[in-house]
Formats: sequence, structure tokens, C-alpha cells
Amino acid sequence: MKISHKWLQTFFKKPLPESEKIAELLTFHIFEVEGIEKKTDDDVLDVKVLPDRACYCLSHEGIARELSALISDNTFVPREAPEIEPDDVPELSVSIEAKDACDKYLGLRILDISVDESPDWLVKKLEAVGQRPINFLVDLSNFVMLDIGEPMHVFDAEKVEGGITVRYAKEGDLPAGRQGKFTTLDGKEMELDPTITVIADQSLSARQGLAVAGIKGGKKAETDKFSKHIIVEAAHFNPTIIRKASAKLDIKTDSSKRFENDVDIMLPERALRHFVSLLKKEDSDALVGKIAMAGDWKHKEGKIEVKPKFIAEKLGKDISPDEMLDCLVRGSIRARHEGEALVVYPESYRKDLNIPEDIVDEVGRLYGYENIRAKLPKIDTEIETNNALSWTNKTRNFLVSRGYSEISTYTLCNKGEIEIANPLAADKRFYRDNLTDAMEEKLKENLYYADLLGLSKIKLFELGHVYKDGREYMALSIGVAYKKAGKGERINDEIKIIRDELFAELGSKTTILCTIDDSGGIISKNGKTIGATNSRDGILELDFDSLIADLPKFKTDMDVGVSAPKKYAPMSPYPFIVRDVAVFVSPQVRPAEILVVIERNAGELMVRHELFDTFKKEDKVSYAYRLVFQSYEKTLTDDEVNKIVEKIWDALKGKGWEVR
Repeated sequence: MKISHKWLQTFFKKPLPESEKIAELLTFHIFEVEGIEKKTDDDVLDVKVLPDRACYCLSHEGIARELSALISDNTFVPREAPEIEPDDVPELSVSIEAKDACDKYLGLRILDISVDESPDWLVKKLEAVGQRPINFLVDLSNFVMLDIGEPMHVFDAEKVEGGITVRYAKEGDLPAGRQGKFTTLDGKEMELDPTITVIADQSLSARQGLAVAGIKGGKKAETDKFSKHIIVEAAHFNPTIIRKASAKLDIKTDSSKRFENDVDIMLPERALRHFVSLLKKEDSDALVGKIAMAGDWKHKEGKIEVKPKFIAEKLGKDISPDEMLDCLVRGSIRARHEGEALVVYPESYRKDLNIPEDIVDEVGRLYGYENIRAKLPKIDTEIETNNALSWTNKTRNFLVSRGYSEISTYTLCNKGEIEIANPLAADKRFYRDNLTDAMEEKLKENLYYADLLGLSKIKLFELGHVYKDGREYMALSIGVAYKKAGKGERINDEIKIIRDELFAELGSKTTILCTIDDSGGIISKNGKTIGATNSRDGILELDFDSLIADLPKFKTDMDVGVSAPKKYAPMSPYPFIVRDVAVFVSPQVRPAEILVVIERNAGELMVRHELFDTFKKEDKVSYAYRLVFQSYEKTLTDDEVNKIVEKIWDALKGKGWEVR
């Protein structure tokens, strides 16, 4: 949120520190300040207000209140909102039909307004925080919202027929020939369904509403510089309903952002009084009506009891009860000592204070975490082992010891049983219902890198959640792919072997219904099918949760075993090139001697080599090496690699060896 230094100053009797100091205080005690914009006669701080405190800090007053707790010898003065002395103006009729969506709605009429353009002070304040001035009435309502945090809306009273009600939109309730669409202030037309709350009058032409409640005003009752009679509204809406409606309509506004975060239920009346007092200063002849109210606006006072010892233990600092109370009072929190307890009575705007741990957080940040020395807590109890996690790690370690590498693929894919409402991409609209599809794809991808990795086969596994048959569970997939199968080798046999070894390692009793050649089969446990072997060649998938469900508990995590640490290096993003070099030598020449010559002449671009073939011919022996070249800085060309290979050939020939 954009916060003006000059605007903040209006809440304090004494001069505030420089903007940099304010930014430092806020960052270290409540909110990160992401930047300071220097203007000609003001500084604007970009404050990152987090959701837990957005209920009261999305305003200059909210930030000022927090700042007052961090600055000594500064008196915070809440914004004045004097009572309204109503003139002889017809009272507005307001009602609430959608009682679950709105528990408080207030409105009043103001007649004979003569001011049409915003005064300089108002324009400057709005422009300082990035708001575009529109007209006096709209600007004034925006100012109140940014000042104390309550969104408001102004209707042109001459365009409103009858009373105002808060209700859900209705399908097909427009007269014949009329389109059932709502037009927003910025001219966008949209369909409103019965899940959307609207502010509506009694006219048939506006049955779909004067405004989308808490989100956006409509075109029908829009104010302009010619508006002389207005209706001003302020309300408290259900934050969940506002958030869902905002997402469904794809409309995000300053108003919806505040209502989504559950602004103070006591703010609407205060906001109306504040609006009227500012308007009367600019237009003393305007006639103001009585505030009309609908809904239950009573605040249910909460109470949190916490022992000072509990706070001290949680913070790891021996703070006295009086110091704790002082911290809370400085933070504008009503609290007092009652016996051995510290009792807190959260104000209506402090929706973030609910449990004793919240009070610990308040004391800690206001006391200053920089004043609390870090120390390790005492652990008096035995830590309970997460059995599912332990068996998962044991499975990981076992498969890695057998030469398998773990992969992690996307949970979202292009098909499945559960479709998400707002997908990030067209091919990620569903939760996956298996791991096999991704395993098959990754085996093919990794085969491409077999030469680079020096592998004759690719062996992968994945442990991940899938969503199938109405449940979510952890699945295990194991896959094998051969670059070139050796004599008598079959990937299905290799999967069968690792399956049986894994079950033996885990001690899980399963039943396998095999195919004719015993290479595949359905896996079941306790009469329930939990997976299949080689339903696709070289891939096993099973319900891992069901596999380990009845396995014994681990006493400690150390029973799992820890894999030896490894060093990892990043792969180059550039393509690699493979060349084969074969040479005839006498039987007395060892392969290592040939490799020394190759390495000496290949340079840094050769990243891997492999002796892949040997055969004898009469009095000579042939050794064939596969060389892999790759750069971390660019894509190599054939010419570059060919020159290196020619240099290797020349060196080998220089030894008197015959290059094939």
C-alpha cells in the first residue's frame, strides 16, 4: 500500500522521523517497506501489508497506529468523526435480504451540493499515493477509504428509485426485451448469477443492481460533476462471499481488497460521519439526512487470558509483566493485570488477536526481537517418528542404492478425474491420477542424455501424490529404459526383480497375479489391488500408502539409514556432440595408455569418455571409445569438434597406432 509521509503526519502532534527511519521501524517490527518514492514535497512509502493485519492496516490510520507504538514521545490522534446533526431531508430506506452476505448496511442522503471540483488538498493527497482524481464526491469517498480503511460508494440520488436493499442478483428478473447484464462504472458488461451480492433499488430497469456489493459500482447511478443530490453508503460484508464474487467476476478493486480482509464492523458509521464532516467543510450549505441503518452492528467483545510466564517462555526472554503490559498499551491494545494473568480485550478492528500465542507475537515484536538473544529451546520429550515419512525415506534410500534416480514431475496435467477451477495453463487443468504417464515421458527424455551421462540404461523412480477414485494418496512409480539392450536383457525382467527386492526390503506381504512369462502382474494386498507391474513396458506403479499401511513403526529416524553425501554439478544448457574413436594397438598396450593420449589432446570440452567395445584381430587389439563434447558457454559446432577429434587422431597415429 502507498503511504504518504505528509498524510501520516496528520495523525501525530509531534514531527515524525524521516521516511528512512520510519521504513526501518516498520520493516523490523511489522511490515516490509519495499521502497520509498521521493516526490517534490512528500515521500511515499510502499508498505507490504500482510493478510493477517490487512483487516486494520490498509489505511493511513492503521499504519499510523502501528507507528505510534514504535516511536517514543509521539502522541497518536485517531481521525475525528463528529456526530451528524441531520437537516430536514427525507430519510433513506435501507434493508438487507442477503443476511449471510451483509450484516451491516448504512446510508444517508445529502442534498443541494454545490461543489463539483475537488479542492487542491484533496487532489494532492490522492495523487501522492497514485490515485487518479475523478470528481469531488468520488474523490472524497476514496480519501476516507485510504484515510481510515472503510470503502464507501456514492450514488446519484436522482438516478435511484425508492429504497435500497442488499440482495443476491436474480436470473431472468428483467422485463421482456431487456438484457440481463450489469454495466460497471468503467463500461464493462457482465452477467451476474445468484451467488453475487448486489446493491439494488426498486426500479425494474435496475433489477440487477446499482452496484456489485463491496466490489464495483454500476453505471446507472454514477455520479458526475453535475450531481447535486447523492446517497452515500458504507457497509460490512462477508469477506468470503466478497472474495469468491471478486474471483468469479475477475474484478479486483481497492474496495474488494479491504472487504476480503474483513474490515472493522464498527467502521461504516464512523466513515459516514467522517465523509460528511469533510464535505461540510467544503460545502457548508449542503443538507445532510439522518443515517439509515440495517442489520446487526453490535460488536461482541472478546477476551484473551495469558500468563506472563507463558509469554516469557515462548519468547525465551525474562520480560516483566509490567513491561509486557506497556508493550500492549503502546500498541493500542486494551489490556490489564487480573490476578496472575494478563487479560487482553481486543478492539473490533484487531481480527488477528484470537489466542494466547497472538499476544506473545504482539509483545515480542513491540518489545523488539532484536532485544531477544537467540538460544536453542530445551527438548524434554521424545520426538515421535513420522512412520509414513520414515518408510518413504527408506524406500528412497533403497532404490538409490540400486542405481535409481528420483524425479519429481508436475502434479497438474492435461487429464484426470478432478478439474481445477482456475488453471494456470491449458495443459495443467487436472490433478494427475497416475505417475505412469509422466514416468514414460521422462524415460524417453533421459535416454537422449544417456551418452552424456555415460549410462547404458535409465533407471528412475518417483514418489508423489495422485488423485484417483475419489481419494488422494502417495504413489510410487519405478521405470527402466535401455539405450540398447544387452544379450538376454529385458526391461520387464528388471522391473520384476526390483519389485520383488523392494517388497522383501520393506517386509510387505503382497500377492501378485502374474502374466504367462512372470514379467508383469497385478499387485494386491489384503485383497485390495494396489498396483501393476509392466502394464506398460518397464514401468511399475503402486499405491504406496496402502503398501506401508500395516508396516511396523520405526523407533527413531536413524533406523531408516542415511545415504552418503554426494556432490552435484549443474548440467550445461547447451547441446552435446558424440564422436567415436577406435584404434588398433598391440596386445601389450593397455587401454589406460590410450586414454591418457585422448584426454591430453581433447581439452576441456570433452566432458565424458567411455570404452564401449573391444575385440582382437590376429596380432592386434581394437579399443573403441565414445567421447562426449559439450560447452557451458555456447552451442558447439561440428567443425569445432571435428578439429579436436583430428588432433586426437594425429596424436594416436604419432604413437604408431592404427586409427580405424
